[in-house]
Amino acid sequence: MKEAKLKQPSAIIISCIAFCIIALFGTYWTQSTNDSIIDQQKSFLNGLSRTQASILERRLSSVFTSAQILAFEVEHRDGDNEWFDEYANNLIQSIGGIENLQLAPDGIIEKIYPLEGNESAIGLDVVSMPRLREEAMLAIKDKRLFALGPVPLVQGGVAVISRAPIFLYRGTQREIFWGLASAVIYLDNLLEATQLKQLENEGYQYSLSRKHAGTNEQIILSSSFTPLNDIQASTDLILPVGTWTLSVSKTLDAQLTARSITGYVISLLVAFLLSIALYAILIQPLRLRKLVKEKTTELQQLAYQDPLTGLPNRRYLQDRLPRILYSNQKRKRISAFIYFDLDNFKRINDTIGHDVGDKVLALVADRLNKLKGRSDLVVRLGGDEFGILIGDINDQKEAETHANKILESIRAPLKMDTKDYILSTSLGIAMIPEHGYDLVTIMQNADMALYQAKSKGKNQFSFYTEKMKISTHNLIQVEDDLSQALQENEFELYFQPQFDLKTNQVFGAEALIRWNHPEKGLIFPNDFIPLAENTGQVVALGYWVLENSIKYLAKRKQEGRPNILLHINLASKQLCDPHFVTLVQELLIRYQVPATSIAFEITETSILEDIHLARGLLQKLKDMGIGIAIDDFGTGYSSLAQLKNLPVDLLKIDRSFVMDLEKDPDDRKIVEAIIAMAHKLNIRVLAEGIETRAQWKMLAAFQCDFGQGFYVSKAVTEDEFNQGLPIVHRDDAQL
Repeated sequence: MKEAKLKQPSAIIISCIAFCIIALFGTYWTQSTNDSIIDQQKSFLNGLSRTQASILERRLSSVFTSAQILAFEVEHRDGDNEWFDEYANNLIQSIGGIENLQLAPDGIIEKIYPLEGNESAIGLDVVSMPRLREEAMLAIKDKRLFALGPVPLVQGGVAVISRAPIFLYRGTQREIFWGLASAVIYLDNLLEATQLKQLENEGYQYSLSRKHAGTNEQIILSSSFTPLNDIQASTDLILPVGTWTLSVSKTLDAQLTARSITGYVISLLVAFLLSIALYAILIQPLRLRKLVKEKTTELQQLAYQDPLTGLPNRRYLQDRLPRILYSNQKRKRISAFIYFDLDNFKRINDTIGHDVGDKVLALVADRLNKLKGRSDLVVRLGGDEFGILIGDINDQKEAETHANKILESIRAPLKMDTKDYILSTSLGIAMIPEHGYDLVTIMQNADMALYQAKSKGKNQFSFYTEKMKISTHNLIQVEDDLSQALQENEFELYFQPQFDLKTNQVFGAEALIRWNHPEKGLIFPNDFIPLAENTGQVVALGYWVLENSIKYLAKRKQEGRPNILLHINLASKQLCDPHFVTLVQELLIRYQVPATSIAFEITETSILEDIHLARGLLQKLKDMGIGIAIDDFGTGYSSLAQLKNLPVDLLKIDRSFVMDLEKDPDDRKIVEAIIAMAHKLNIRVLAEGIETRAQWKMLAAFQCDFGQGFYVSKAVTEDEFNQGLPIVHRDDAQL
C-alpha cells in the first residue's frame, strides 16, 4: 500500500500532462479539419466555376460568332443589306441562342431581325449614345469585335450585345467605315442556360463581370443578392472580346463555427477520458499490457486493409489466398479470380482532381461489396485496380454471370455533388485451378486476360486462354523490335508535298515516318505508333523525326535546293517535356537551319489535354520563329475563339470534312465557315485529304490557302520529293 501511494502522484502528473497534450492536439486537429473543409470547398468551387464558365463561353461564343458572320456577309456584299431578314433568320436558326440581329449603317440601327417587339430600337444611334460611345469608338479604331453589357434596351430587358465594325474595301485599301453588325442575347436568358440562379437558391454566391475595353474598369453584368465571401473561386472566360470573369463562393461561417465548438468540446472530452485511462493504465500494469496487445492486433488488421476504400489489400490476398485454395482443393471446388481496373480513370484525376477520384474509388468499392457472395473476397490491389475472388462456382458460365454483374454495376451513373459520372471497366478472368493454383500465376493470367479485354475495346471481359501467352510473347517481341529499330536506324522519312492553292506550287511538305522492317518490309505509322504510345517509345520516335527532318533541311541547303517549309508532327507527350524547347534550339544551331524553315503540327486533342501548358510551350516556339499548325481541326472540342488565344499560324482542316465535300452541303458550310473565320483571325488554312479535282476547285473557291492529299501527291521518298515526283495532276493551267 505504501509503495502504491508513492506512485500515485507521479501518475497524476503524467495524466495531467497527457490531458494538456491531447487537448492541444485536438485543437490543432479541429483547425486542420476546418482548413481541409475550406480546401475541399475551394476545390469544389473551382470545378463549379469552370463548369459554369464553360456554359457561358459556349452561349457567348454563338453571339460573337453571329456578329462576325453578319459583318463578313455585309463586307462580302459591298454594303448591300436587302438580304438581311432571310439571312438573319437562317443564322439564328443554325447557331441558336440569339435574341436578335441588327445592322446599323453609320452606327444608326436600320435593320433588326426579328422586328416584332424590337421596333422601338429602329433609328437609335448606338455610336453616339453616351454610355456606349467610348467602347464603340475604340472598337472602330482598332477594327475589332467588341461586347457591351449589361445594356438596358429601349424595347425592354437587359442584354449583352456583341458588335462587329464593318469596313468596305475601295481598291486595295479598307477605307470606309460602313457601320456595325450586332447580335443580342438577353442577360436573363444567358444566365438561364447555367445553374447560377439555382446555386444562389442553394446558398451560393456568384458574380459575372467584364473589363471595360477602354478603361479596364470592372463591370458587373450579374451577381447574386448576397455578395461574394472570402472562400471563392474564379474562372476567366476564354473569349475574343476581352477578359470576362465568373466568380463563385459559398458561406461556411456557421458550419465552421459549429465544427469548431464541437471539435473543441470533443477534444477536451477525449483528452479528459484518455488522461483518466492513462492514469488507470499507469497504476495497473496488467491492464497496460492487455491494452498494448489489443492495439498491436488492431495495427495488424490495419496492415491488411486499404485505408481509402476499407477493402482488404494485396497483402491480405497474399496471406489469405493459399488457405482458400487449399480449402477449395480439399473440397474439390472451382473458383475464379476477376482482375479489373477502371477504363480511362486517369482522366478523372487529371481533369477533375484526385479528391473526386478518391470518392469515385470509394463508391466503386461500396458497389463491389454489395455484389459479393458469402464465399467471395473483394480486394483493392492498388490505384484503380481491384480483384474479386469468386469462392465457389460450378463452371465458367457462372463466372460470366458475375462478370456481367460487375460491368452493369460499374456502368451505373455515379452521383456526386449534383453531377453524374459515367464509368466503365475491363475485366480479366482466370479460372482456378484450371488457369493456375498459386497467386503469381493466377494474377499473371488474369492480367493477360485484362489486356485482351482492353485491346478489344474496353467495357467487357475476357477469360484467360493459352493463346494469350503467345500473343503476349509476340507483343513483347514487337516492343523489342521497335527498340532495336531505333538503335539500328531502320526508320525512313517520307514527304507529302503541300501546295499553294492560288499558285499550284509546292511550298512545303509534311514529314512522315516509315519503318523499314528487315523481315516485314515497309510498315506504316498506323501499325506501330499506337504500340509506341502504349510503351512510351513515341517520344524517342518523335525526336528521331525531329532531328532527321532538320538534317534533311540542312542537306537541301548544302545541295542548293530551294527553301521549303517542313511540317513536323509533335506527340502529346513531347508537349509535356520541359526540355523540348532547348532540344529544338540545339538541333537548329547544330545543323545551321533557320527556325523559320520548320513548323510543328499539334493535334487539337493534344492541346486540350492541358491548354495552359500547351499555350506556354507554343509561344516559346513561336518566339523562335517556328510556325505552329493545328492538325485534324474540327475533330476535337476547341473553337476558333480558343485558338485566338494560341500562337497559331495555320489550321489543317481534318480530312473527314473534305472527303464528302462534293456531296454533303453541311460539310461545305462548315469548311467555308472555318476558312472565313480563320482568316478573320489572321490564321491561314490547309485542307487535308484532297483526293479529287472537284474538291481542289471547291477549296480554292472557298479561299482556302493550301492543300495536300492523294490528288496532288502521296507521301514520297526523299529522292522522289527532291525530283518533284510523283505528282498526280498535271493540268495546273486549267485549275
